[in-house]
Amino acid sequence: MVLCDEPESVGDDPESAVAILHQLGCRVTCARFDLGGLDEESLLGRAPNIVLVDAGDELHRGQRALKKLAQSNLLSDVPKLLTVTIPRLSGLDFSIGFDDFVLRPIVPAELYARLRQLDWRTAAFGSDERVKIADLVIDLAGYEAHLHGRRLEFTHQEFELLKFLAQHRGRVFTRDQLLQRVWGYEYTGGTRTVDIHVRRIRAKLGNEAGSLIETVRNVGYKVRGLREDEES
Repeated sequence: MVLCDEPESVGDDPESAVAILHQLGCRVTCARFDLGGLDEESLLGRAPNIVLVDAGDELHRGQRALKKLAQSNLLSDVPKLLTVTIPRLSGLDFSIGFDDFVLRPIVPAELYARLRQLDWRTAAFGSDERVKIADLVIDLAGYEAHLHGRRLEFTHQEFELLKFLAQHRGRVFTRDQLLQRVWGYEYTGGTRTVDIHVRRIRAKLGNEAGSLIETVRNVGYKVRGLREDEES
């Protein structure tokens, strides 16, 4: 999705972000900086992979658009890419809530690379051999987990618990269910074992990635459900 000044005519400019995205083979929808023209019913069915705020020289309008996106129930969690010209670069507010930026005039190869990087960083997918959630990659076949490309050291049971929750992301499990499914029916320990292992896993993942494992009060734990894109 591209947010821009004049979505009705922006595709006529061959150097516009919309035209370049079409050249790159992307499916593009457009809306105004004030989010006017959005088809909410369509968004409910399929949210965009990335929102590109095509600010260019209109940096103040682009940054206002980012604030609106942060308040949107449908688009607040979608990765955001901002375009900006070099003269406006010094006015860029990095606290406003965007994931990356690209300079205008746009170089198609650079835009493509940044889109791919954002899509990889935020995508969640699963296969028979790997589960990826944001920057966390769990190698099921190799029995390893990597965060930002760095291997994490987990005990056998920590890895099994993380793997199980990741493979069932978005679903809540009670502590008793986790004991049965991860530790096995023969395990005689108490449910506090689950809490201890979750705490250790979170500590090894760090603050940001550790928040992927959510505590559901009075119920149990789950791995937060993210936008899921299947990759082969």
